[in-house]
Amino acid sequence: MATIRRHRRNSYLASLCAATAAFAVLLWGAVEPAADAKSRDDLEKQQAQIQSELSQLRIDLEGTSKELQDAYANLEEANKKLPLAQATLEVAESEYAAAEQEHQETVAALELAESQRDEVTQQLAQDEEVVEQSRLSIGVLARDAMMGRAAGDSDLMVLMGASSIDQAAGDMMAASASARARDSILTQAQESVGLNKNRKARLESVTTEIAALKVKAEEALAKAEQARLAAEAAKAELEALQASLVALAGELEAQKAAEEAKQADLENQKKQVQADLNKLLEEEARKANVSGGGAVPPPTPGFYGWPLSSLRVASPFGWRVHPIYGTRRHHDGVDLSASCSQPIFASAGGKVIFTGWAGGYGNRVVISHGNVNGALMFSTYNHIENGGIIVSTGQTVVKGQQVARVGTTGASTGCHLHFEIGVGSATGVVNPMNYIS
Repeated sequence: MATIRRHRRNSYLASLCAATAAFAVLLWGAVEPAADAKSRDDLEKQQAQIQSELSQLRIDLEGTSKELQDAYANLEEANKKLPLAQATLEVAESEYAAAEQEHQETVAALELAESQRDEVTQQLAQDEEVVEQSRLSIGVLARDAMMGRAAGDSDLMVLMGASSIDQAAGDMMAASASARARDSILTQAQESVGLNKNRKARLESVTTEIAALKVKAEEALAKAEQARLAAEAAKAELEALQASLVALAGELEAQKAAEEAKQADLENQKKQVQADLNKLLEEEARKANVSGGGAVPPPTPGFYGWPLSSLRVASPFGWRVHPIYGTRRHHDGVDLSASCSQPIFASAGGKVIFTGWAGGYGNRVVISHGNVNGALMFSTYNHIENGGIIVSTGQTVVKGQQVARVGTTGASTGCHLHFEIGVGSATGVVNPMNYIS
């Protein structure tokens, strides 16, 4: 029965695996096969890597709506987890097969030990029978001795008791034969007793081994059952994951259509914000007696400081390809990881030329640093929490002075600081990390 159940389970697992694999190929095309040498540790590392990639994906999607981010991130997560789920299934099936093999080998060892125990028990019974027969035979010899025919009598005693030479010769031959018989019986009995002792020790050893094998067989059976359940659970998870891909893909398409209008609106807002900022910068350039544009001044050591108490770049400055639309977009600053309400400091001293709402930038503070090496330089602090601006337009600030608190306003889906350094105009942004790091 156990063998039949095992065959049924193996058949069920094989058919289920084939069905899910066929569905995956039909839906998404061929999937990279998982490495044969996968282990539980490998899978845990792979899972951690997936979570790290998904976190970075959220950062790369900065500037899109949370709904679109969720739809895309959920689909990406499902796609990334699909090969992981398949690898998990392979590991679970491998562990199940190993546990089944261990159980079968243990059962075979147990059956062999029980067979050896039965054989030794039978041999012990035979040895006891030999010893009993020897005891009876020696008893017969003892009776003969009482009748004066003992095999142990001396030749002289035999001769003195004989009535004739022929009788003496016959009695001596009989006595010699009786002595040989007694010696043979004693030898056989001694050998049986010795074998009996060895076999009793062997029986005790085999009995102990059987007890241990029974425990091991039960543990192996429980382990195999647990592995079987894990394999079935892994298959169920894989099926559910594959089924969700279709729904997630549809949800993403719906969100992309809605997002296109939002992105167009954000671009228009950005152009207006830049135009307004350029007017302010032109006035500052005139006051500082510098041209609005000009060459980017080299980094001045110590002039710019950290805008946060610690720096951890979540998204760097520069060009990037949008994960969803595939278009190239320029990231005008750096996104610095920070907790909500964390203090934001002026990176350098200067005059606050703008505070307030700036479309996708959310709540914003802009500080003009005046003429720096022959060019007008400024810095911006964006996505400030509502009520988090603690300076006012026209105020003079010094380097390291708190100007705001971190938030997630505007086109942002999580608390962080979008920090920019620019030269001359709103489009003259430079990589802040060249100045503050």
